[in-house]
Amino acid sequence: MQAVIMAGGHGKRLRPLTCTMPKPMVPLLNKPVIDYCVELLTAHGITDIAATLHYLPDMIREHLGDGRAFGAEIRYSVEDKPLGTAGSVAAVARPGKPVLVMSGDAITDVDLGALIRAHADSGAAATIVLKRVQVPTEYGVALMDETGRISRFLEKPQLSQVFSDLANTGIYLLSPEAVEMIPKDQAYDFSMDLFPKMLAANMPIMGHVTESYWCDIGDLRAYVQAQRDMLAGKCAFETLAVERDGIFMEHDAKVSPEAALVAPCYIGRDAEVAGGALLADGTVLCSGVRIGAGSSIKRSILLQGARVREHGEIRGAVIAEGAQVDDHARIFAGTALGAGSHVGKGASITAGACLWPNKQVEDGATCQEDVIWDGGLHKNNLDTVVKGYTDGDLGPERAARIGAAYVKSQKGAQKELAIATDGSQQAVMLKHGAMAGMVSQGGDVYDLGHCSYSAFTHGIRSYGLQGGIYVQRDGTGPHGAELALCDGQGCRLTGGSFRSFRQELLSGPHPPLTAQRLGIIQQLGGAAKGYEARLGDILEPGVQAGGYKIILSGDGDLYDTAARVLLPAGYSVLFMAERQASRLHGSMIQQGAELGFFVDETGEMTCIFRDQYLGESQRIVLLIQCALAEGRLRGHTGLPVGISETYAEYLEGLGCKVHRCPEDREKWKKQALTHGCYLPELFETEAAVVRLSQMGRQGRLAGYVEQLPKTYEAEGSVGCSWKEMGRVMRSLVETERSDRVELMDGVKVRSDKGWVLIRPNGDLTAYRVVAGSFNGEYAQELTDLYLDKVRQIAQDKGEES
Repeated sequence: MQAVIMAGGHGKRLRPLTCTMPKPMVPLLNKPVIDYCVELLTAHGITDIAATLHYLPDMIREHLGDGRAFGAEIRYSVEDKPLGTAGSVAAVARPGKPVLVMSGDAITDVDLGALIRAHADSGAAATIVLKRVQVPTEYGVALMDETGRISRFLEKPQLSQVFSDLANTGIYLLSPEAVEMIPKDQAYDFSMDLFPKMLAANMPIMGHVTESYWCDIGDLRAYVQAQRDMLAGKCAFETLAVERDGIFMEHDAKVSPEAALVAPCYIGRDAEVAGGALLADGTVLCSGVRIGAGSSIKRSILLQGARVREHGEIRGAVIAEGAQVDDHARIFAGTALGAGSHVGKGASITAGACLWPNKQVEDGATCQEDVIWDGGLHKNNLDTVVKGYTDGDLGPERAARIGAAYVKSQKGAQKELAIATDGSQQAVMLKHGAMAGMVSQGGDVYDLGHCSYSAFTHGIRSYGLQGGIYVQRDGTGPHGAELALCDGQGCRLTGGSFRSFRQELLSGPHPPLTAQRLGIIQQLGGAAKGYEARLGDILEPGVQAGGYKIILSGDGDLYDTAARVLLPAGYSVLFMAERQASRLHGSMIQQGAELGFFVDETGEMTCIFRDQYLGESQRIVLLIQCALAEGRLRGHTGLPVGISETYAEYLEGLGCKVHRCPEDREKWKKQALTHGCYLPELFETEAAVVRLSQMGRQGRLAGYVEQLPKTYEAEGSVGCSWKEMGRVMRSLVETERSDRVELMDGVKVRSDKGWVLIRPNGDLTAYRVVAGSFNGEYAQELTDLYLDKVRQIAQDKGEES
């Protein structure tokens, strides 16, 4: 048996620690994480070891040497170009022998002997160690059948796609035949390339679910938690320290008798703790750390040679090698200080702020942001990284960083990008910051000025740009704002493209390029007028509407756009100032209008035709039916999974092939553009108003509404922690017959008389359950049944918790 340790990662999410050391060299309890991997291998008799290196390779090679200190023979492969996870293993593995692949930046005490026996007994071509996790979205997950054979992989799924909580640990046992399938000298990935190829060839890949400890040291939170787990006895490990009542102390550690040590804690070689100091709650001091008199350290990790002077207060922080904290300074939870950084006397570092290597905070200062180059960036909420408050965490400086990171995440040499705002003051302010960041990284920016989001995305497509940023209010109050990041099709970044942007943002500010490579800014007016001209094309040329009345309420900008398009065509467009949907029908009766629209601050539309409320599902079907009748669809369309099967069958009866697509409107829009079935009125509020107004004036809307099949929907929600959503989704899938389940955007279950869709809500605080049927009582019963089922699964953690 031979082993290959993958140790080439940059560890960007562990910065600032990994600015000065590769991720496998980051210490856990005063010992590099890769040491634990080597020791685990040799403890199971595996001494033929290779390591694949890329980032700061000499540090690892000099530390491990030839492996004799560990009782092993270690050889190395340094990647000059990225070969991917599988490609790097194939480059160093000896031919004809099975290969055990390990990650050099994870800590585990998995029983490798049991893994090897299970692999041999199953006759598998590959065996993957799997571990149940609470938050599967940061991992690749696997789906297994009842025999333990893996049938499907999902790489970092979104929460609505998490059908399993079995995470791929990155520990693989590969047969020689599997290794031989990896092409030489080219980038090749296990999860994206090799394993799918093996599944396609019907080669058995088995899952080995372990109850042993495993933690991917992916970010600072995991880095701290792993060491707390080790001190709590959750993971077996080798150490030079002597443990007494939960206090681990290495040789030559010096602790004053007047110091207070509260278990558990760890004190490394040559560390010193002065009188009156307090160490508690899982604090770890690596070699050579000095803690001054009266200082209080809780839940913190201090790396080699760090210094905390007298009466310092450290809470839940990570302090890198050689960093110094002066007298009376205070550092709070979630903070990380890079190597050689310096916090002056009486200074405060607030929760979540980080100092990059060799940065300094002056005496008495309060640091509320990361200090990397010239200012700060909060990293508290990754899910709202492009949202914030302009009087708080989303100022022009942060907008500049977002703009720079957005351009850096763009692929290709040509980077012609749009920018526009909704006209609000805060949006205009942020726009200029974002533009500065974009041109600093070589982006050519076309300023479309003030226009609607629909006009902006239309402008991206019509001008042939690679993407853009739309800055707007976000509906959370007078200071709330959002930067909507779009691709070249005018769709918001999601999934992998958004993760690429986020990674660039979190990897730190990007210095401007040289003057010759800076981008330019050009004014490109006319986006709003161009979009209105396209809306005008919806209407029949030369045909007057004869005063057909519609009422618009809530959104003044929408009224302005609709009025400029509809008034010249003879429509009577009235504006209702009251921002209440409940008043819409009364105003329609009072004004003699047949059609009314209300749009709230979030963009949600209420539509009433005569005396009938037209829900979103009904509007979508009506608009698709109109497009079919006019020949504007090529015989197929997308329909979100949350729309009734009755409506899907109705459209198919009209000769339209229906493809189910995600509930998320941006994903649906992306699919529609990609597959040539994009209807603006399904995704643009302005186009929907114009199209429905035209249908109402022509009399077709009444006929289409009469033809709609009767269907009933019911919905509800049940609270659930986002940490439990992966387990809940997996358990829900396992309790249903596979031939009744559809897995796309949430879990959709069909029955003879209806269907039900279960998916996380927008803010990930609950599950939304929507059921449909031709019988209203059954739809409600189905909703209640699955609300109870989800509630029971969420409450009953059982042994998995």
